[in-house]
Amino acid sequence: PAPNWAAVKAAKLAGPANPGGKAVPNGKPNCLANLCFVFTGELSSFSREEAQDIVKRYGGRYVGAPSKKTDYVVLGEGAGPKKLEIVKKLGVKTLDEDGFLNLVATREGVLDDKTKDKMRKEEAKIREAAAEMEKREKDAVKEAKKAGTSTNKQNDPLMTLWTTKYAPTNLKEICGNKGIVEKLHLWLSEWEKSRKDGFRKPGKNGGNMYRAALLSGPPGIGKTTAAHLVAEACGYSPIEVNASDARSKKLVESSTNITNRSLDGWLHGGAATNVVDKNVTGKPLLIMDEVDGMSAGDRGGVGALNALIKKTEIPIICIANDRRHPKMKPLLNTTFDLTYRKPTPAEIRSRIMSIAYKEKLKMPGAVVDQLVQSSGSDIRQVLNMMSTWKLTHDTMDFDQSKELSAMNEKYQILTPFNLLEKLVGPYTFSSTNRQTLNDKMDYYFQDFSMVPLFIQENYLKTHPNKLRGYSGTEEQLKRLELMDKAASAISDGDLIDSMIHSSEQHWSLMPLHAINSTIRPAIEIAGPGGGYGGPNAMSFPSWLGNNSKEGKLRRQLGDIQIRMRLKVSGDKNEIRQTYIPALYPTLIKPLVEDGADAIPDVIQRMDDYYLSREEWDSIVELGVGDRSDGVIMKKIDTKTKTAFTKRYNLTDHPVAFHKATIFGNVKRGAGGLAPDLEDVFDVDEEEEEVKDEGDEEDLSKDKLIKQAKKKAAPKGKGKN
Repeated sequence: PAPNWAAVKAAKLAGPANPGGKAVPNGKPNCLANLCFVFTGELSSFSREEAQDIVKRYGGRYVGAPSKKTDYVVLGEGAGPKKLEIVKKLGVKTLDEDGFLNLVATREGVLDDKTKDKMRKEEAKIREAAAEMEKREKDAVKEAKKAGTSTNKQNDPLMTLWTTKYAPTNLKEICGNKGIVEKLHLWLSEWEKSRKDGFRKPGKNGGNMYRAALLSGPPGIGKTTAAHLVAEACGYSPIEVNASDARSKKLVESSTNITNRSLDGWLHGGAATNVVDKNVTGKPLLIMDEVDGMSAGDRGGVGALNALIKKTEIPIICIANDRRHPKMKPLLNTTFDLTYRKPTPAEIRSRIMSIAYKEKLKMPGAVVDQLVQSSGSDIRQVLNMMSTWKLTHDTMDFDQSKELSAMNEKYQILTPFNLLEKLVGPYTFSSTNRQTLNDKMDYYFQDFSMVPLFIQENYLKTHPNKLRGYSGTEEQLKRLELMDKAASAISDGDLIDSMIHSSEQHWSLMPLHAINSTIRPAIEIAGPGGGYGGPNAMSFPSWLGNNSKEGKLRRQLGDIQIRMRLKVSGDKNEIRQTYIPALYPTLIKPLVEDGADAIPDVIQRMDDYYLSREEWDSIVELGVGDRSDGVIMKKIDTKTKTAFTKRYNLTDHPVAFHKATIFGNVKRGAGGLAPDLEDVFDVDEEEEEVKDEGDEEDLSKDKLIKQAKKKAAPKGKGKN
C-alpha cells in the first residue's frame, strides 16, 4: 500500500517519542575509557548535555567534530549533513541512542596495557606530590616551634583554608599559562638591564620597552600567585597594594611611595617599613591588584597610576580581570600586556588530585574535571568546594559532584553573541532541554538592552527546528508563518519597551518584555544555521548605527529649515517631503549632467535660499532611492566637486537674519527714531572706567567733542 505521508509528517512533528523515559544503565567503572564520542542531532530521551555527562561519568571523552581519532558518532534526529558526510568519508562507526546505551551497559571496563601504564605513572606522580606537601607542612611546624610561635590554629585543617594551605610555593606548581609565566619571568629578570638602556630595546618577547606589566584574565586562575612567585624568583621583595582600596589619585600617590621608610619600625625596635607597613628588604617590586576596580571613589586613580608607571624606577605588576574595560585604556599603551586564559581540566587535574590524595578524599578524574568545568577553571573555588565536602564525606562520585557544582555554580556573564547563540541555537528550545522558563529569561536579563536588538537583527538567519518534516512549497509557507509569529512578538516587545522607557517608567513590565522580545521569537525560529561563519553569520545590530544616523539627519534638516524659513513657510516635514525633492533639479541634477558649467547657477540658487555648502551636503545625504548620497556622489565628477567647493569659498554669500523690529516695538529715544539695524556695524566695545567724582572733567571745554544744541522753545502767539 502507498505510504500515508500525512501520518509520517505528523510523527516527525510530534517531537520525542519518549522524552526522558529511558533509564541510564549502570555501567561498569571506566567502561567508556579510551573512547572518543561525537554527538549530532537530537536524541529522543536525553539532552545533549545529559548524553555528554554519561560519557564523562564512565571515563570517556567527547568532542565537537568527528576526526580520525573519533571512535563513535551518536546520531540523533536531524543530524547535521556536513557531519554525516565527514563520518562517511572517514569511516567512523555510528550508533543510535539505543546503541549508545547498550554500549554503556555491556562494555567491560578493561584497560589496555598502555593506558594502565599511563595511569600508574599519574598515580605515582600524585603520591609524590602529596608526600612533598606533607613534608613541607611538617617542616613549617618545626620552624614555628623553634621560633616559639603557636601553630595550632595555622596547621589545624579545620581552621586553615585550603587555598592558603596549598598555594603554590614555586613556579613548577603553577597550573596552566606556563608560557605567560615564562614571559613574565623573562621580563622581570631583564628589568634592570632595560632600565639602564632607557627601555629602548624590545628584547626577546618585546616587553623590555615597558616599565610595568599588566596581567589580565578571569579570577581564581593564579595571576597574583604567579606575580609573587616570579618576583621572589628574580630576587625582588613583592609589595602588594590592592588598587580597589587605593582608588583616588591622592591614595595612589601616597600608597605607592614604597621606598619611603617609616620611623615607626625603628622607634619600636623592629625592621624598616614603608607607608603601607611592608618590610623593605632587598629590591622592591610593586604589585597593584584589582586595577580594574579603581572606577569608584574619587577620580584620577587610573591616571595617577599611569603617570607613576611612566616615571617609576622600580618594576610594577598590575593585575586586572577585564583588560577590555574602557577605564583600562590608559594602561594598555604603557604596560607589557600578558593575557591569561582559563586553564583546561587536564592542566589542573594532577594538582587537584594530589591535594585530594593528601586529604584522603577519594575522587576519580572525571569528578575533578566536572568540578573544574562547572567552576569556570577557578582553582580557588574548586578547593573551597572540596574542603567543604571533606568535612562530612570521604568520597565523591560523579553525581555528587554534579549536585555540588549546581549548588556552587559560578555566575558567568556572557557576551551578546554568546547569548544569541544560546537563544536561537538548536538546543535551548529543543524538546529534551531541561532549562526552565526562568533559566531562559536569565539570558535576557544579562543584557536586556542589547539582547532584543540582536534577536531582531538575526531572527531570519536560522533554519528553524519547526520546519522538520516539511519540504517544497509547504516548507516555504511554514517558514513565512514562523517569521510572522516572530515579527509579531518583536512588535509587541517594542510596544512594551515604549511603556518601560516612557515618562511613567513601568519597570515592572521587564519580565513581560523578556517574553515578547526574546523568548517568543526564539521559540519560533530556534534552530541550526546561525553562527560566526558561513552565509548566515550573526551580525551586530544595525539599528544602533541607523538610530545615530537618524539623529544626525534630524539635526541637519533643522539647520536647513532655519536657513530657508525667510523664503518658505514649511515645517521640517514639509521641507523634507516637498521642498528638498523640488530643489533637486536645480541644486544637484545640474552638477551631475553639466558638470562644472552648472556651478554658478547652483550657487546662485543656494544663495536665494541662504543655503551654505554644508547644507548642500545635507540635502544630498537626505536623498533616498536613486537620489541617495551613495548614488549621487558617484555620478558627480571629482573635478566638479573640487571646483564647486573652491568657487563657493571664493565668493560672498548673503547671511540670513531677522530685524529686531519684528520682535516688538522699539522704544524711541530722546534723539528721535531708532536707527535702522541694517546700517549698524560692529564697533569694539570699550570697557567703562570707573572714576572718582573729583576726577570728572568738563567736556564742554573739549574742542574735539561736539555738544548737542538745545532746541529753541516755540514762539507763542500774543493775546488780543
